[in-house]
Order: sequence, then C-alpha cells, then structure tokens
Amino acid sequence: MRAEAGTSANTFRVHSFSYLRAAACLAIVLLHTVFCAVSLFPEEASATQALLSNIVVNNMMWAVPCFLMVSGALLLNPERPVTVKKCLTKYIPRMLIALVVFCLLFRALEILVNHEPVNAETLLSGFYEIFSGTSWSHVWYLYLMIGIYLLLPFYHKIASNSTAGELRYLMIVYVIFLSLVPVLKTFGISVGFYICVSAIYPFYLFCGYALRQGVWRVNRGLGLLFLLIGTAAVVLFTVLKENGTIKAAGVFYGYSSIFVILQSIGVFTLFGCAAGKTGAPRKEKSPGVFGKFVLEIDKCSFGIYLIHMIFVRGILKHTKIHPYGAGSPFILIGLTLGIFLVSFILTWILKKIPGVKKIL
Repeated sequence: MRAEAGTSANTFRVHSFSYLRAAACLAIVLLHTVFCAVSLFPEEASATQALLSNIVVNNMMWAVPCFLMVSGALLLNPERPVTVKKCLTKYIPRMLIALVVFCLLFRALEILVNHEPVNAETLLSGFYEIFSGTSWSHVWYLYLMIGIYLLLPFYHKIASNSTAGELRYLMIVYVIFLSLVPVLKTFGISVGFYICVSAIYPFYLFCGYALRQGVWRVNRGLGLLFLLIGTAAVVLFTVLKENGTIKAAGVFYGYSSIFVILQSIGVFTLFGCAAGKTGAPRKEKSPGVFGKFVLEIDKCSFGIYLIHMIFVRGILKHTKIHPYGAGSPFILIGLTLGIFLVSFILTWILKKIPGVKKIL
C-alpha cells in the first residue's frame, strides 16, 4: 500500500507517514477479518455481535483514504517530478504485475481448495477475472491505483500550479458533489447538478497534499474533534441501518461519506502528517526500537495488503474456528493480530527474493 517514500527529489523517509501507513494496514486487516467473520457466520452471530462487528468494520473505512492522502502528500509535491514516462514505466507496471500475479495466485488457490478440474477453461478464468475485476474483492485497490497513476501527471500539475485558494475550491467542489449530494438523493431529494468526476478518491490525494503543505490548517485538537464526530456519526448510522430505520446507509460510512472524510483528516492530523502552526511540516524525532519495527511494517504494507486475505479466507472458511463462540472479541482480535504478523513476516521474507521484491 506504500507510495514511493520521500518529500523531494532527495528521497528520505517521513516517519509520520510510515507510522500512519502501518496503522492503516493493521486497520485494513481488522476490517477484512471482522467483515468476513460476520459475512460467513451470520447465523452464529447474535444481533449484538453482528452490530458491533459492523460498527468495527465501518469505523475502519478511513484506512484506504489515509493511504491515498499519504500518496498525495508525497507524489503531488512540486519538488518531486512526476512525468508521464515515470508513471507508465514505473508506477503502473508495478501495479499491473502485482494484479496479474496475485489474481492468478488467488485463482489457483480456489482451484486447489475447491477441487476444480485443471483445464483450459479454469486456467483462462483467471485471466478473465483480471480483465473483469471479479477476482478477490480486495484487489480493487490495484485497479484504483492504476487509474490514479494514469492521471497522476495532471493531478501533479494541478497541485503544483494552483494557488492555495484554488486548491481549497477544488476540494470543496469534490466534497459537495461526491460526498454531500449523494446523501440528499438517499432522502429522495433530486439534484440535477453534477461534475464530470465519478469517484471521491482524487479528493484524498489533494487533501493529503493540502494538509501537508498547510493549504488547510488543521491542528491536532481540531483533528481529534473531526475523528470523534466522524466516528460517532458512523456508529449512529450503522445502528440505524441494522435496526432497519434507514436502508441506503452506505453513503454515511463509505469512502465518499463526509464522516469518513472527517475521520481520515483526523487520523492524518493526529499522526503528525499535517503541517504545523507555521505551515511547514512538523519536526520528527528519530525512531526508537519500536519505531524502527513499525518502519519495517510500512516497507511491507503492500505485501501485507495483498497476502493477508489468503489467511483471512483460509482460516474462516476452511478451519473449525468459530469467531462468534465463547470469547468472541478475543478470537477476532487474536485472528487479526495473528494474520497481520504472519502476513508481515511472510512479506518480509519474500522481499528478500530479488524478483519478488519488485512486486511487493
């Protein structure tokens, strides 16, 4: 899940970004573990367990936006050159190779586990899934990044050549039309106005850049308030969805939700990734022993993201572990931490292999 490290042509690590990416990576493993548990064992989970599980899942949605915000803070920096050639020869090929390799790996695992016949049809089905986007659900992020990298040179030009006021205007337009207008539609209020952009994700790129450069000034106190408001709202709308009060609740806790936007800004700020009072990046301390361990996790975050679902699906679908039996919360926490650590260790080992290192 990492972007290329560095804040200028002279690459150096921004520790706050690494800490945030490591935390977001753990949040994603928690999200997927709990989501798979509540999806695969709906009859075993009590109403309270199902509600709490969905609250946990919906409150981890800030993780991917924070990855995008870090990418925007790094890749949109005017001091960091981003060319069409670099995107086509470096960024996009890495995503494409990872997409092909892991989609085929996931398909091979399905053939093995489900005892499917090995023939031309099953082999070709893996390539069809790559093209159609019907492989394991979490690889959607690779398609997202390919799309972002295709347009990254133009996003970079916008960020580099816009005034602070113009960037704020752009982000306000994104929020109004891609976050707030969809909410009105859920209440039956028709809105004929729209912008020719279909997804919220570029907003997070610009938001991370704007916070890092001081275009938007959000101190940690305000960031904490944003996080608390967003979290409380997500909990509320999850409860309302579960008890049937509202139906189309996804707009309140999906990636385009204004509350997830608030959570993401809050988390980004609390990790010290935003500019300080002077508008310049905050000074960082050298990492201690634990900090260095977290930096290693960050280096492996992309591999952890790709690999962890093998363990999530394998354990929950093909073992006798029941996540909603006695000691349910501890089982889910243990599964999350165990899967996270095993995925990290496996990625760390695989990255020692020269060819594999370029993918992970």
